[in-house]
Amino acid sequence: MSSVLELKKENNILYVHLNRPEMHNAFYPEMIQEITKVFLKEAKKYRIVVLKGNGKSFCAGADLNWMQSMARYTKAQNKKDALQLFQMFESIAKCEAAVLTQVQGNVFGGGLGLVAASDIVLAEESTQFCFSEPKLGLVPAVISNFVIQKMNPSLMREVFLTAEIFRVQKAMQSGLIHFSGSPAECETQLLWKIDAILRCGPEAVRKTKKLLNQLPSLNSAKRKTLTIDLISEVRVSQEGQEGLKAFLEKRKPSWLL
Repeated sequence: MSSVLELKKENNILYVHLNRPEMHNAFYPEMIQEITKVFLKEAKKYRIVVLKGNGKSFCAGADLNWMQSMARYTKAQNKKDALQLFQMFESIAKCEAAVLTQVQGNVFGGGLGLVAASDIVLAEESTQFCFSEPKLGLVPAVISNFVIQKMNPSLMREVFLTAEIFRVQKAMQSGLIHFSGSPAECETQLLWKIDAILRCGPEAVRKTKKLLNQLPSLNSAKRKTLTIDLISEVRVSQEGQEGLKAFLEKRKPSWLL
């Protein structure tokens, strides 16, 4: 693992820090590949992944040198490049662990893809957001697959078409973020969210996240079948039985001991 990512492992939590502070954590192909690898291979060993960015900004989107090279790419090269970007966001969205992301400074372009692919997002109150691609004659195409699952459609249309910078209040309204406050308040909120998730059954959280990822693509009949089968399965599972018994016996479940 190169220095563009900083990893810290603590019990059931994996901390992943984007580590190009001098470049506002802008990403480029090698960094994209490393993020994807972490979320596909390493993250599933943990119950929670905390994603942050070192320095003044969480992520300002694409690296300038990478963008310059794009101008020389063929359509086939651009298609391969876009697929790798999609796979990075998808690896976060479909990560078995809960992904908690804390952002600050500038969150532009592809940085918003990281936000949209995360489960819970906390933002420092001075954070700025921008779907900046149209200003460059480009389209926020790949990230739209993930943003559309999180963001209020009306607000999404507004900030996509104007490419305007918006603040935490609008980001909160839109559904992109879940909390905003001072750096200290964000850290406190992060600890509360971590504690809340660790109090839940490990398999229950994994299966709940998988369910949330599956539901949007299913019609009502398939949703009905999936949800009935799932609750029937988990009620008789070892964790489900332990959780129910612990509740009825007024004791802590085994995963909290």
